[in-house]
Formats: sequence, structure tokens, C-alpha cells
Amino acid sequence: MPGKTSFETSSLVIALRDQGFTYPKISESLASQGVSLSRRTVLKICREKEKENNGWTKPAKRLPPQNLPSACTQDNVKKVKKAVVKKNPDSLQKIAKKLQVSICSVGRMIHQNLGLEVRKKRKLHHLTEAQKKQRYERGKLFISYLGPFKVRHIFTMDETWISLDDCNVDTDHFWTDGSAEIPEEWKKKTTKQWPKKVMIAIGICWFGMSRVYVVNGSVKLTAQYFIDEILSKMIHEDIPRLYGNSAKDVIFHMDSAPSHTAKLTIQYLNDHRVKYIPKEIWMANSPDLAPLDYGINGNLKRILSERKATTIKGLISVIKKVCESYDIAEIRSTLSSWQGRV
Repeated sequence: MPGKTSFETSSLVIALRDQGFTYPKISESLASQGVSLSRRTVLKICREKEKENNGWTKPAKRLPPQNLPSACTQDNVKKVKKAVVKKNPDSLQKIAKKLQVSICSVGRMIHQNLGLEVRKKRKLHHLTEAQKKQRYERGKLFISYLGPFKVRHIFTMDETWISLDDCNVDTDHFWTDGSAEIPEEWKKKTTKQWPKKVMIAIGICWFGMSRVYVVNGSVKLTAQYFIDEILSKMIHEDIPRLYGNSAKDVIFHMDSAPSHTAKLTIQYLNDHRVKYIPKEIWMANSPDLAPLDYGINGNLKRILSERKATTIKGLISVIKKVCESYDIAEIRSTLSSWQGRV
């Protein structure tokens, strides 16, 4: 059992506390003077001194139930139901202010009286009526390419932007025990309005991922640039590497970007006898139906958030390393969910 702290040590602790020292700083200051005292002991000494100065206080008397009228009346429950059971529910604060009751009472009426549970809305891309009609008509044709075994023959590609802010990501929180002194830097999360970024192009299929193609930031992504620097290399290098002798059975898929649907691009595919899903079947304005958009790109950025890069050159190097060892099970899971989304 530890011995009792001496009067001199206790007095020194109180003196340091009165000077504005925090508990950790008091412990460190004493340690520098050859006195070993834990933070818990420092806290105990300070609390005992406060009790000595203020005297013992009796615990607050617990009052019996006051039999006050309940806020959860039948009329209020109906009003709450009307306010929340709709497309855009009112906030609890707004309902509480309107009914002149507490926010807790509103929550109790929602959960206990009405038996409701909160659900988060899915984010969907806005579609006009014409786009919805086109999506429905083309979807019936497009889904024929996505059977359980057919999807294994599809090679899909797309471009995406990756910024330096996707690496070195600051977390949204930090931990503290309430007594430790927290550096100001811990309490801030900075964001840049125009972070440095790079455009990359990648393709995926049932058997893995293509190499990473970096788009030159000083050029415009024209159809000719797309063919020379990305498309031709994917067709003649990546697909044969991933599919071997079955490369001739692969169906190429792209979205409706101008460089993808240009006459020059289509002519190149036809000249090299590449099977592809025509733009007349692919649904426009549908990134939620593109595997790279709804799955791989987000997961890639999550992985990059744990990596370090301070320059564009370093960022490109990190991206290439991540893609070289990308989990094939993640790719297959993403492709398998494609048909259900359509």
C-alpha cells in the first residue's frame, strides 16, 4: 500500500496548481525535482484541498415525482407524427419549439409512442424525365451484358481525379482524458480550396486491374490523346495480360465522356475488332451504375488516406503501388453487384 504523501509535497502541489499548472504539468515539474507523483495522486491532493476549503457538501435531495402533466399527450403525438412522417421531416429542435416541450420529449414520442426509427437517405444523381425514360429503355438492353458469367468478360475503364488531400488525411476526432493539455493543432482540421491533383485512368475486370495511366496535366484529354496514351495500351497490353488466350472474348466498356464516344475512338475500336458496349446502350449520366465510380474509386481513396505523399510525383508513385496490389476480391465483389444496381 503506498505511503501517505508528505505535507511538503502536498503544499508544493497546491502551490503549482494555484500558479495555473495543469495536473500533467504538476507531475512533470515534481519529477524534475526528484519527486515521483502520478497524475491521479496530484488530482486527489487537489480535490482534498478543495473539500477542506469548501467543506463537505450534502448530496442534492432527490425530489419525489411531481405529478406534472406529461408532454406526450395524444394531441402532441399526432402533431409530431405529422411533422416527421414526410419526405423532409422537421428537426427535433423545430418541433420542440413549436410544441413548447423539450427535445427529449419529442424524441420519446417519436421512438416510444410512434415506434419510428431513423433511416438515412441514399444519395442518387438527379435525373430529368427524359433521362429516366432513356435509362429505363436502355437498361433492359444493357442488363443483358451483366449475367453472373457474362460480367467476367467485361473490361470497364474510367478516369478519375486524385488530389494530395486524398493522402495525409486528418481524422475528424482526437482522444483526451479531460485533464491532459491538448495541442491546438489537434483541434483543427484544415482543408485546401484548390489542392494539387492528378487525373488517372484505370480499368478493372474479373481477373484484376490494369496499370495506372497518368493523364498529362498540361494537355486536353482529346480522343486522339485518349487513344494513343490509354485505350491502345489497355487493349494491346492490359487485356492480354489479364485474360491470356481469352482476350478476344473481352467486351470493352466506357462511360459517355466525349473522348470515349468520339467518332475517332469508335473507329479505332472497330478497326481493331474490339467488342464493346455501344454508347446507344450505355445509360448517360449514370455514375452510380459504373463500377469504378460506385465502388473502386471510393475504396482507392480510403486506402490512400492512410498513405503519405507531399508532391504530385510522390502521389503518383503511391497510387501505382496501391493499384499493383489491389485486392481482387474487392474488384469481383464490385462487379458482382453491377447487375443488381441496373
